Amino acid sequence: MHIYDYIVIGSGLSGISVASKISQETKNILLIESESTQGGSNKPAAVKYQNNNFTSDNGLRFYPGSPLAEQALKNLENELGLKLIQSISDNNPETYDASGFKAFVGFGDNPPEFYNEISYFLNQKEITLTLPVYKIVELLKEKYQGETITKSFMTGFRFTDDVLTHVVVNGSKEYHAKNFIFAGTVRDLSVLLTDEALSPRAKTKLKKDTTWVGLCLDLLHEGHAVEKHNLFVLEGTTNDSIGPCVGRFMQPQVDVNLQISQWMAFIDLETSEETENIGEVLKKMKRQIKRAFPEMADAIKAERLFMTPALSSGELKLNSNGTVAKINNLWIASGQVNQFPNLLGSILQSQFVLSSLGFGGVSVTPGEERTEAIEISEELSL
Repeated sequence: MHIYDYIVIGSGLSGISVASKISQETKNILLIESESTQGGSNKPAAVKYQNNNFTSDNGLRFYPGSPLAEQALKNLENELGLKLIQSISDNNPETYDASGFKAFVGFGDNPPEFYNEISYFLNQKEITLTLPVYKIVELLKEKYQGETITKSFMTGFRFTDDVLTHVVVNGSKEYHAKNFIFAGTVRDLSVLLTDEALSPRAKTKLKKDTTWVGLCLDLLHEGHAVEKHNLFVLEGTTNDSIGPCVGRFMQPQVDVNLQISQWMAFIDLETSEETENIGEVLKKMKRQIKRAFPEMADAIKAERLFMTPALSSGELKLNSNGTVAKINNLWIASGQVNQFPNLLGSILQSQFVLSSLGFGGVSVTPGEERTEAIEISEELSL
């Protein structure tokens, strides 16, 4: 029976970051991925039109310019041996109403239910990256030196004498290891872990809170390009529970007179598999975009829809080193448990776990993360 030093579950940005770093020290590591390729949601995506494929990140990407975010990115620069920070600039999102475009100053007394997820895009500063995120993931994949199994679905963690010793994949195949790092959907732990490892009460807490996913809409426009590349927060005039969407126009494809815009709305995980609910959110997104940019909306030549993995999770009690309570060899590297959502949360949580394991990482305690998050939230509420 082979025993790995580490098994990493999930090969998205957080999972491949952890696996890549650890594999520099030991190649006795296994990466388990449910999809056919590594990368998770941070894979290249193409909007197709006629005979052309226009490649971009898989949905809207944003990286805030806070000191903590900058330090985490510098750590990643050191790991990859290349420059990732191109510039740090003011983030000046705009909104649109009957009087036209104006600076977005906050939600006032009516924040959306997914405030934490959308406020991520409203940090006062933005870091422009030298590479799209999918290329950063590709570089991390190239550095990874361990084993990988794809199309492999986790179906359970197994214990021997109360010690986590192996995982079950696709219902029957067992893989043993000394240490386990989970970078998948945190809510799945309520099914994957036994009641002895995670009590029924803890499982209920994990599933209780609303979990948000991002509904991403990529549009390919023809004709006159929108020259503003800042973020837009569009709400429209409908007072409903769907809330606003956020998006931006990318640099135009000059040679072919085409431009891509990327938009994101938010929908709770419980209803994200219901076609009717997705349709209602999508309809409002398109209505808001057309209201603000009628010329571009009428010139849409292609579109692509994508649902992100969960951006948040319910309550999961972790030890100070990032392991699950009562399980001292199961670390949680998923960004869903981090104070920050989205791209930054994935990078921070992966570096926190690496630091806990002794492989370096971001020099920050969970308390410091919360302090900065509170400061950002206070700025947005002004």
